[in-house]
Amino acid sequence: MKDKCIVLIGSSTGGPRALEYLLSSLPEDIGVPLVVVQHMPQRFTGLMAERLNIKCRIKVKEAEDNEVIRNNVAYITPGDKHLILEKEGEKVKVKLVEQFDSIYKPSIDATFISASKLDYCIIAVILTGMGSDGAKGIRFLKDKNAYIISQDVESSIAKGMPYSAIKTGVVDKVLPLDKIPQEIIEKVREFYGNQSIH
Repeated sequence: MKDKCIVLIGSSTGGPRALEYLLSSLPEDIGVPLVVVQHMPQRFTGLMAERLNIKCRIKVKEAEDNEVIRNNVAYITPGDKHLILEKEGEKVKVKLVEQFDSIYKPSIDATFISASKLDYCIIAVILTGMGSDGAKGIRFLKDKNAYIISQDVESSIAKGMPYSAIKTGVVDKVLPLDKIPQEIIEKVREFYGNQSIH
């Protein structure tokens, strides 16, 4: 029985604006942790996290090595590391690592594949971006019955990542950006038995 839920978000070109819209649309009591992988140089990810923290009701911070992820917090992957999620007892910890077989750093696939091993409820979101990062990771997640959302090609500034995700055939819902926050809220509510999420 999966007793906890995590939201994973992958984005690239056009992602900062999309992330600002998505994260600022979520309630402060969303009830789950969110882990964000944005293709961006390291010197900018911390600044992005600080800016989003000001604009969003949920807390937003740059992820730190070995920290335990907590509900109602969005963790931004540092731009010079890959973020791996590992279960330690009843908790999930962040591991920031240097190596993963990907041309992208940070790699969406790295985070998604690690999350597939947690035996948690996973809601994974692919947003605007060039290339195909995340397409491999959502296959691993779908094998563990994750719920996969992709931004539609039409509302994406860069179409490669959504197109590659949709092409895998494992995406559950394709939506314009403005419909994704409510879809996340509804799926979290469904997981927690229709408890009140504002």
